[in-house]
Amino acid sequence: MADIAVRALDAYLNLIEQKGAAVEVVLFRRNILRRLVQILRGQPRNRDVYRSAVNALLSICPPGDRPAAMTAAREYYYFWLGDLQQLAQMNTRAGFTTHHVRLPVLASFADLQQRMTAEDFTCFPPSLDIYLGKLYELGADEDVLTERTGLIKPLLYLLHGQTHHPDSFRTAVDAMLMHLTDSYARDSFLTISREFFYYWMTFPNAGVRQKKATLV
Repeated sequence: MADIAVRALDAYLNLIEQKGAAVEVVLFRRNILRRLVQILRGQPRNRDVYRSAVNALLSICPPGDRPAAMTAAREYYYFWLGDLQQLAQMNTRAGFTTHHVRLPVLASFADLQQRMTAEDFTCFPPSLDIYLGKLYELGADEDVLTERTGLIKPLLYLLHGQTHHPDSFRTAVDAMLMHLTDSYARDSFLTISREFFYYWMTFPNAGVRQKKATLV
């Protein structure tokens, strides 16, 4: 079992390296996933075992490394299972990240909200209003809009200052999940984040737009 897990780890690292991951990214993920492989040693290969092992791994990671560790563990999962069909689907939809993104992880979602409020953070990109406006046009009521606003604003707070890239968004989603302990809230947030991703990518703030324009 250990040999299978190690070969799966090598296959995952080779893939992200081929996709352009820098040496330091590959090294971080190698080190973090080796710990995960050790925790999984001798365990049956199923989702519940893996989830428990990931939780154990995150508990020994520095808070700033936890979102990146969770991202790596999520991507490694189907390698560990040997599920070639799921791996092919992930590869087709660009489901692998190649950047290392460090994000804060606080004790709770309330603490995250309090920090955002204490910093008087209001630097939200146009994507937020455009997304909420579209929902309003589609008939969303005030409760739906309030729920989405309350979950997207902390996500955007985490994303502020990060590279405007899908890898940043995925890691920020993983960071948000660590702050949400209620299973309903987590499921709701995942659905909302999938909806919002297109808007975040398409309608960034002016600084990002200007930077992209200079590269054209």
